[in-house]
Amino acid sequence: MVAKPLQGNLPDEMSSFVGRTQEVDSARRLLSGTRLLTLTGPGGVGKTRLARRIAAKVRSAFRDGVWLVELAALEDPDLLVQAVATPLGIRDWSSRPTRDVLLDYLADKQILLVLDNCEHLIGACANFVQTLLRVAPEVRVLATSRQSLRVEGERLLFVPPLSLPDSDRMPQPDELDQYEAISLLIQRAAAVGRGFTLTPDTTAPAVRLCRRLDGIPLAIELAAVRLRTLSIDQLLAGLEHHFSLLTGGSRTALPRHQTMRATVDWSFDLCPPDEQRLWARTSVFAGEFDLDAAESVCSGDGIAPEDVIQLVGDLVDKSILTRSDPPHSQHARYHMLDTLRRYGQEKLRADGEEQRVRERHRDWYQRLAEQAAVEWFGPNQVQWVTRLRGEHTNLRASIEFCLAERSGVQAGLRIAGALWCYWMPCGVLAEGRQWIDRLLPLDPEPTRARGTALWVYSWAASHQGEPAASHTSAEQSRRLAEQLGDTQMAAYSLQVAGLSALSSGDLVGTRVLCAEAWDRHCANGHVASPAVMALMQQGFAASLQGDFDQAVDYAEECVHITRTHGEHWTRSWGLVVLGLALWCRGDHRPAIQPLRESIAIKRSLHDLFGLGMAVEFLAWSLTCTGGHEDAARLFGTLERIWPLVGVPLMGIQPLAEHHRENEAKARAALGGEAFDTAFGKVAGMDPYQALDQVLREEATRREPPPKRDNRLWSPLTRREWDVALLIAEGLSNKDIAARLVIAQRTAEAHAERILAKLGVASRTQVATWVIERQATG
Repeated sequence: MVAKPLQGNLPDEMSSFVGRTQEVDSARRLLSGTRLLTLTGPGGVGKTRLARRIAAKVRSAFRDGVWLVELAALEDPDLLVQAVATPLGIRDWSSRPTRDVLLDYLADKQILLVLDNCEHLIGACANFVQTLLRVAPEVRVLATSRQSLRVEGERLLFVPPLSLPDSDRMPQPDELDQYEAISLLIQRAAAVGRGFTLTPDTTAPAVRLCRRLDGIPLAIELAAVRLRTLSIDQLLAGLEHHFSLLTGGSRTALPRHQTMRATVDWSFDLCPPDEQRLWARTSVFAGEFDLDAAESVCSGDGIAPEDVIQLVGDLVDKSILTRSDPPHSQHARYHMLDTLRRYGQEKLRADGEEQRVRERHRDWYQRLAEQAAVEWFGPNQVQWVTRLRGEHTNLRASIEFCLAERSGVQAGLRIAGALWCYWMPCGVLAEGRQWIDRLLPLDPEPTRARGTALWVYSWAASHQGEPAASHTSAEQSRRLAEQLGDTQMAAYSLQVAGLSALSSGDLVGTRVLCAEAWDRHCANGHVASPAVMALMQQGFAASLQGDFDQAVDYAEECVHITRTHGEHWTRSWGLVVLGLALWCRGDHRPAIQPLRESIAIKRSLHDLFGLGMAVEFLAWSLTCTGGHEDAARLFGTLERIWPLVGVPLMGIQPLAEHHRENEAKARAALGGEAFDTAFGKVAGMDPYQALDQVLREEATRREPPPKRDNRLWSPLTRREWDVALLIAEGLSNKDIAARLVIAQRTAEAHAERILAKLGVASRTQVATWVIERQATG
């Protein structure tokens, strides 16, 4: 029996975990008797690492997983609920408050929620946790904060510094591993200093160093990296001198709670001026960033763009920045611990640079958002989804800055409007609407940015089932388009008015408005993802009207145009509508293939709402073609999907009736017990695990094709197929070479042959081809 994979999003540990056995054991005991455990202690003491270690130790006890919510980069308390919903996979398309959707989803879940770095959002965190614990009896919360949440039933666990030898004795060499602080120093120094070990001559100063740093993990790690260039005696002498300057010469006057601050001061002072500038400037990034962003935001005024890469490397070497290599990303990313980031922000403010650097940050992310919107209609959508998800916190920070600076509202509208390609495909509708709602009243200037934000708002409102709000915004966008003479904006205004009509049940109006919008898009020569969606929207309305042949024509035209451009997201929606139209027309078996293809694409894009629609129609098609067991499992999978979306089948009553009819038909064909067994097989899995398992099993039960040489159905050799699989995972040629133990030039040659054999131009297209092959068995 294959063990069910553990749910959750705990990251792998980047470095060894030292000590804390007693704290981990205490936390496990406390969690068994409380529903809220808060780890408290000063900055740098290791609360985050300890919380992650505790969560990893107990996650097998939580049926629905352990979920980490990182709050350090979140400044707006109004976005706390969205920050919790996002890692849980909730892609709410309803008009209900996200808080209500989240609480309903968690009401019957057995999870451990890890809220990391609550102190700057303490009020919002306390209110949310108090409500959560009341409505979700099996949810437990592990929080980290410099202060208590003050919620009834909360238990506190103070996180002390790492253990040290008593001050009145010097330990023997064979006793050193008993002390956590010394073990951490040895391990981290060895990692950066090529085999660093303590000798009889260096043991005493190492012990004094750890005592001087009060056993605070971050302080020790900052000191350890200096052992690459300094002896331990030099290191200790430098620290002693720096601390004595802060305390008027007294070696004991520095309070323990100030040790971390003094150590960071010392680390900052040891950096050359250029590194100090970069440390301060990179503190404007919320979360992770890449080198391109660092060069654009942080260069100038004393830092040459070509020097940024070296300075970033220097700060990585000094443990000020941490590098990560996310899966499916071609670029390394960097982040700074919250303690160091807030210190850098203080320096930036003190130097009078904060406004200028934050403006550069805003401008960079405005360009990124607008580039994403322009390039979205093409073969690189998977990369853009990955990139925009990774930049979510920075995009938030850029819009927050625009709201704080009234002169930047137009820039905020441009960012929020351009991000339609993030709000819609990635299911962040509620947040997108929230930003636009806050920006629009601040600057009524009749601009293209305002008009774009209005039609994006209308689109989101219609999908959330608010036709009145959608209609009002669409009409405002239309009038503004007329005022500006903007024909492209006018076309979009008509199109979202059609969506508003759809959400209110006016199918005739939907088709008329979307048809006129498409004609105008074509007259403008404007072919882009949201424009081509007008075809899909007409096809959807035609299916609901019973005009099935016309619906098929609309959908096939949408699929043809998007396939020609190598586009994925809009094509996947065209395939959904094609499957629905064919099923409605009675062509149940032909409907299966386009729906499978759509699922493969939506799976790669993590479009959960679209995935739900495609899985629905596939379940109906399998029910009508005798695949009752697979249909039952898909109906079970939908029970995992729709609660995360919030609006099953867009709330359209005829589709809801089809769901009930087909589920009942599958149950009757299988018998109640067999149906329940198949339906419940995916219980407890996340939606993607559930879907992957069902589709794998469904593929094995399909009628096998006639025996033939594999080369007849795939142009790739066995080794090329191995390389294609790794390309689909997002690996670079260098990483593929390492994984397959071949030369990098050999991996490059394989990749070039794969592109040529498949007749595609990008690695993303290779990934899509692989995913589609896997999905169809």
